[in-house]
Amino acid sequence: MAETRAAGRGDADMATLGPELFDLLNRTQRIKTPVIYGRGGLSAADVQHVEAELGFRLPKDFSYFLQNVQDPGSVLFPWAAFNIDKYNELIGWVLHGIEFDVEHNKEWLDRWGKRPRATHDALELARRDFSTWPKLLPIFGHRFLAAEPCREGNPVFSIMQTDIIYYGADLANYLEMEFLPSATSRAVDFSRIKQVPVWSDFAENREPPVGPLRGSAH
Repeated sequence: MAETRAAGRGDADMATLGPELFDLLNRTQRIKTPVIYGRGGLSAADVQHVEAELGFRLPKDFSYFLQNVQDPGSVLFPWAAFNIDKYNELIGWVLHGIEFDVEHNKEWLDRWGKRPRATHDALELARRDFSTWPKLLPIFGHRFLAAEPCREGNPVFSIMQTDIIYYGADLANYLEMEFLPSATSRAVDFSRIKQVPVWSDFAENREPPVGPLRGSAH
């Protein structure tokens, strides 16, 4: 994949998650009930509750984001009123899109081994493997931050079935790409992207490497 960088924007100009970006977002939003950035969001205890519900840790930058955003217009995924069923429903939507492509568009990964003849067997194999892929954190619509590996600076993906692309080199880059005016003057800095198993392979049109669930036809 060719590296793309916005004209005139070097590394020193890349957005970082913090007061300067939050102030810019607050001043330039064009929505009826704007998101409020940089104000008290979730508490540390709230974040711990979300992590307990999810069963995994949140990356530090995402925790920081949740503690510094208020969303009175329900623009973003409702982390402030976290409901595990809503989260699972959205992740299920991602899986359903992948299943659709497996069933109707002949999508099949080498990591799954030889495709079973029966569609239901093929779908079951894809489902079992999907459960091992790095977890996702919904942000807005079909944009997701990779939660794993649990580290700062993971990329944001736009996911529609198996049409998966990068939509931010990291959370800060995503916010400016998605919510700042004149976003066409900005670009994902591919040189900064930290690789995420499977999801990055889709985004870079690579075949995901063989995983633990490589199987054969039943």
